[in-house]
Amino acid sequence: MSSDHHPITAEKLLATHDKRIELVRQCANESVQSEFDRKWLAVLRRCAAWFSSVPLTPELHSEPGGAFRATVESTFYAMRLAGGQKFAADLTSEKRRRLEPQYNYAVFLAAACSSLDEPCRHFEFTRNSDRMQWSPAAHGAFGEWIGSGSYSIARRVTPLKSERMRTAMFAQMVVTPELLAGLDTVVLADLFGAINPEKTPQGFEALVHKVIRQALDVAVDFERKAQRGVFAPVKFDVPSAVHVALELQPQATPVVPATPAPIAPSSTPLSTGTASAGSEMPAPSSVAHTPVPAPVAPTATPAREGSPTGPQLSQSLLDALERSEAQSAASAPVTTSIDASAEASKPASVDPSKVGAAPKAVRTGISDQELNDVLGPGAAMMREFFRALADDVAAGKAKVTWEDKGLTVQKRLIGAYGMTSETLVEQLRKRSLLLRVQGTEICMVERAGRLIMERPAA
Repeated sequence: MSSDHHPITAEKLLATHDKRIELVRQCANESVQSEFDRKWLAVLRRCAAWFSSVPLTPELHSEPGGAFRATVESTFYAMRLAGGQKFAADLTSEKRRRLEPQYNYAVFLAAACSSLDEPCRHFEFTRNSDRMQWSPAAHGAFGEWIGSGSYSIARRVTPLKSERMRTAMFAQMVVTPELLAGLDTVVLADLFGAINPEKTPQGFEALVHKVIRQALDVAVDFERKAQRGVFAPVKFDVPSAVHVALELQPQATPVVPATPAPIAPSSTPLSTGTASAGSEMPAPSSVAHTPVPAPVAPTATPAREGSPTGPQLSQSLLDALERSEAQSAASAPVTTSIDASAEASKPASVDPSKVGAAPKAVRTGISDQELNDVLGPGAAMMREFFRALADDVAAGKAKVTWEDKGLTVQKRLIGAYGMTSETLVEQLRKRSLLLRVQGTEICMVERAGRLIMERPAA
């Protein structure tokens, strides 16, 4: 038995897990903040008051407040899984449009309420002031019952048997009748049938029950993986991107030619990285006709465009090099020799054979006004999708192509941004931004495509 535990207020729990709750907000996709607070955040707030600082089980989510963390994670996983499902698939399209939002909300409620009975199955919570033991059926939420006093925890020798009806009874204390009034009877039946789902269902399994069961399994699996991941503390400073790039640069072995060509005098010292020899060395005739450049500023070095021994790095690392150099220059002055050596070691950012090609027109950032003009107000999930895809296209991590009338996106890219291809097609069609869907490609109209990448000049 351990004593002198203290409760955690609901507002503090919500503030601690605000990033996880933000993920739930994106999946909810409510256009009005007040509606999200009424339907979604109010349920999570009552769950925080119900659990307070109690752990979930002795093995999983066992820290103070672990039960509420497990609840928030389970709701997010359940809503992500529900996004790729088709509820009421056997009904007409009109009925499906009315019932699918209800089913998505029922998935959220079932996931939020499935662990309400789990702490009491494994622990006994005793209030230190009067030595009274917490009984959820009689006392309600733990946070309201314990107040601001301390309590002790004792682990049960044998966990209580799981009872779905008892968990459903506790769920009626968390979910108010006002929220249930907007759900149809068939949705309510699936909702209460999915709370605290059976681990191994027999026979027919409702889709809501299946989603909740898989979401709870995912939460448990991630928690076990996190517990197994033991990492030693870092005992040294992380090097900058410039130092990492210099270490990755291949070391070329210079070969002394039998008859060295004469070198024209120059006042600018040459970097050792540009004097490598081998199969990539130019012919002596071409060297003889190459004019010697005049002295230039330290920032313009020949190794940036023509060094054959420079490291072939990705565009993302090149951008990191640029940012690291800018921060170093702003924070502390450096000598001209260090700048020249660091600049000379950089690879070619432009292929000399493609100097005449037109630059790729990508977006460096999307303003909120542009998103509102095209997507309309709200639509948080769509806004985040366009913003993230535009950033990856600008960084060279994702590839999209322009056609005659619109921008084409591969379906396999969409899943990496927290959205299924079916959801994107539906959202684009709803806003009249969809041009066509063919095979593995989704083509959106030009005004939507310009949010991701500017159309290159003809």
